[in-house]
Amino acid sequence: MKRFLSEYFAGVEDPRVQGRCHHLLSDILLTGLCTYITGGVDYQDMHLFAKERGGQIQGLLQLPNGAPSADTFERVFKRIKPEWSLYKKFWKLTVKSY
Repeated sequence: MKRFLSEYFAGVEDPRVQGRCHHLLSDILLTGLCTYITGGVDYQDMHLFAKERGGQIQGLLQLPNGAPSADTFERVFKRIKPEWSLYKKFWKLTVKSY
């Protein structure tokens, strides 16, 4: 399953400044997806999911620097190009514009 998910994420261009990132893009994307599947609705829910459940799915999430903050999720998701197929629907369905 890990390989299957990573194939979807391989097409996402990382919008962040390289060398200043403390969290893996794949961890952020997968946490967002898992949060949505489990009923989460915002960036704070994504942070809480990573913090409270990240260890339960260790084979999928690495979280080398712990759980990303809600602000980190917000910055990354606002910069991802929405035309990317997997997250296009996810973005429209889950992430509210604040």
